[in-house]
Amino acid sequence: MEQVKLLYRPKDHLVSQEEFNVFWIEEAQYAFTELPNKIDLDHYYQAQDYSSHKTERKSFLDYVYVFIQRLMLSYKSSFIKKYSNQRVLDVGAGVGVFATYLKKKGFIISTVEPSEKARKECLKKGLTCYKTVNYIPNTESFSAITLWHVLEHLPELNDVLSQLYSKLKTTGKLVIAVPNLKSYDAIYYKAFWAALDVPRHLWHFTDSGLIRLLEVNGFLFESQHPLWFDAFYISYMSEVQKGATFPFLRGIFIGLISNIKALFNNQYSSKIYVFRKPS
Repeated sequence: MEQVKLLYRPKDHLVSQEEFNVFWIEEAQYAFTELPNKIDLDHYYQAQDYSSHKTERKSFLDYVYVFIQRLMLSYKSSFIKKYSNQRVLDVGAGVGVFATYLKKKGFIISTVEPSEKARKECLKKGLTCYKTVNYIPNTESFSAITLWHVLEHLPELNDVLSQLYSKLKTTGKLVIAVPNLKSYDAIYYKAFWAALDVPRHLWHFTDSGLIRLLEVNGFLFESQHPLWFDAFYISYMSEVQKGATFPFLRGIFIGLISNIKALFNNQYSSKIYVFRKPS
């Protein structure tokens, strides 16, 4: 029997102000958000402040988010650069910022985005966009599939990974970015850690938990890489949620400590994991 214990009871600071239990699964080495029966998760994505669906910048936080997002485009694309001129799938594309960047670089890009509003933005940009992976024709396959801070949102992990496995060509790459529950900023902020983002984040991963999950589903682990800026952004958001004075300065300070500690223990605030479909 799996050992499960209550880890935190964080609040949804974005939409409802409700609290949700986050439980740690010892055997799996990751945590999950407990959801009430018949919860409508779509309701919790309707906030104007939900970053990945935004098309306008209004607040200081918006500008910080967009600045970091644009700065990271080249870094993110470097993990799949050898697949230029080949078919790539971006799952959870938001309003298509990364996909548009890839398209300009010569990739044959398709996207998956469940939000109707965000999907319309993708279509306006001339991107092929599906509501879910199930809508992709059976005849299509991809040399690389990316999920940038998306896996933690998806309800049926094993089903989703099975679908992605079937869509990925042999020796193709699966690139996943998720927050790290064992990072310094996660441990420091505890229930106030903004990357818990309940109830939108259903899963809260560690290195060992994510790698084991993917290996059980047939993927081979290749490498992991830091997302340096996430420590600063998440720490700033966490300070805002705590109601701290000078949240930007405090967030920069904690983010810096988190990154310095990660130089020695590799526990960065968020990480990119690269997996491969075996031949």
